[in-house]
Amino acid sequence: MPISQKSLHVMLHLFLVYISWGSTYIGYKFSLGVAGPFLVGGSRMVIGGILLALFLMLTGRWIRPERKDWIHATWMGVFMVLLASGFLAKGQESVASSTAAVITGSTPITMLVAGWLFANEPRPRLLQWTGLATGTCGLVLLAYSQQNVGGVQQSSISGMIWVFTATLGWVAGTLLTRRFPFKTRLSSLQSCALLIFMGGLECLVVAFLDGEHHGIRYENIHWPVVVAFAWMCTGGSVIAYACYFWLLENVPIATAISYELEISINTIKSYIRRHPSMKNASRCLYCGKVISQTKGRKVKKFCSDRCRSAYWNYKYRKGGNPIGKGRPQA
Repeated sequence: MPISQKSLHVMLHLFLVYISWGSTYIGYKFSLGVAGPFLVGGSRMVIGGILLALFLMLTGRWIRPERKDWIHATWMGVFMVLLASGFLAKGQESVASSTAAVITGSTPITMLVAGWLFANEPRPRLLQWTGLATGTCGLVLLAYSQQNVGGVQQSSISGMIWVFTATLGWVAGTLLTRRFPFKTRLSSLQSCALLIFMGGLECLVVAFLDGEHHGIRYENIHWPVVVAFAWMCTGGSVIAYACYFWLLENVPIATAISYELEISINTIKSYIRRHPSMKNASRCLYCGKVISQTKGRKVKKFCSDRCRSAYWNYKYRKGGNPIGKGRPQA
């Protein structure tokens, strides 16, 4: 059976996203031989943010950010770049790349508990607690197994703590985004460009305060290091984010979520089948919030009177299509 052109595009974008973000751990191992972790992570993010902004400008999708957009990108960058990327790089000074990848994979576990404790998410069920306990035991066993393999220390406990704190930073940023939705006229891709640029600057500030710029080892700069760092800036930032947001716009949401959480599409579809309220759900035309529809009743287009009023005010005041204008951006 022949594969359609769109299916090929989807597979190509998924492949590029997996390769781009998955190879970041290896890229850090090469780059950390030249400079400190916050200097490497900050430089990578700043360059990636500039390249992503240039890409948007060249394609005519850049609009001038407002002051509130810069402020939002600055404080969100603390959690989703300074902690998530800077602490990851710091941990990889004494942690194997494979170990860092496994610990980072605990993000869904951390998100489950943090969402219940701090974001009014539903309490995890017995099966979820079982999975949480299993995952925690796996991380503990990993920590002990990496302490001494063949007489050689593979990863340190302190390094693992740095990496795990990086996952906490990403989780905190995600929960804050949900708890305090931010309305902006910028696209998601441009919001990401601002986020990684400002977060990268914050990493550089920490690097200079820590004196990392005095410890640059220029003699360790070789072609493999240059190629690895260049790939982290382009692949780990520009290509990864561009492909990810293309997927969000062109494939079913289950496909995008399955990539982000690293679970299968069939798992998500099975969950929807076992939760009938999800089948009849739609999204608010203004803010994008999920609305549960009742069969046999009039279809709801807005989640609240506030969104309904904002939608029609926007439509008559500015003209054009206000759909999604109030949707929070990362």
